[in-house]
Amino acid sequence: MNTIQKSFTLFAILLVSLPFWNGCSTSTSTSNGSSVTMQTQLATSDVDRAIPVKGAQVSTLGFDTIVITNAVVFVSDVKLHSDADDSNADTHDQTIKTGPFLLVFDSSGTHVVSNSTIPAGTYDRIKFEFHKPDKNADAAILAQYPELQNGGQTYSVWIFGYTVQNGVRSSFSVVSNRSENLMLRFEDKNFNDRDNIVLTSNTAATLLFEFDPRIVFHLGGLLNGSLFDPRNTGHQGDIDNNLLVAIRVVEF
Repeated sequence: MNTIQKSFTLFAILLVSLPFWNGCSTSTSTSNGSSVTMQTQLATSDVDRAIPVKGAQVSTLGFDTIVITNAVVFVSDVKLHSDADDSNADTHDQTIKTGPFLLVFDSSGTHVVSNSTIPAGTYDRIKFEFHKPDKNADAAILAQYPELQNGGQTYSVWIFGYTVQNGVRSSFSVVSNRSENLMLRFEDKNFNDRDNIVLTSNTAATLLFEFDPRIVFHLGGLLNGSLFDPRNTGHQGDIDNNLLVAIRVVEF
């Protein structure tokens, strides 16, 4: 798997406490640490058509808008990368949560994934693995979310929603078996890149993982790109690639 460093759309909001939906959480116990909460949130449910751009063929789409209600991402081992190391070293990495587990994003609001104590220090990136479940080792998770499996094939991502055409809803779902090791920079609440985050002793922070479905269904992962039909299997490659920049981590 390739290691992709992204500062574009994966954003974890540093609120410093983090519980996830599935899997066991590993916390670092220290008297000089910061309490970190990890949360997930759907950036928006509505995926509207972009303003037409050169080459866009929006008139060929059989709907007016897309609404996303649920997204599930299978991940493992979320870690903070210390700026004491270069990007290829992990000597001072600190684990927020071990996996495997699910990041759940839905229209009901924010979900707490885990809470952990992290040693005070300066951290410049967040790292996690984005991959397919193992049908045997991860059987409990697959039983909870059977949408992540079809026969012998398992999927790292499942997204459910519906299109709207003249007020009529048509449900759809898309899946991806994309696997990657991701290393993302943090953003602030105004979505500006941050060089690092500083955790101090006896304080609390929150890391918010936000999933933006608008990124997934626009060509090139750009909000001003051409919206495509998620039901068109010819766009599976676009979905697989856009997913890698559809999550961002923000510090508040």
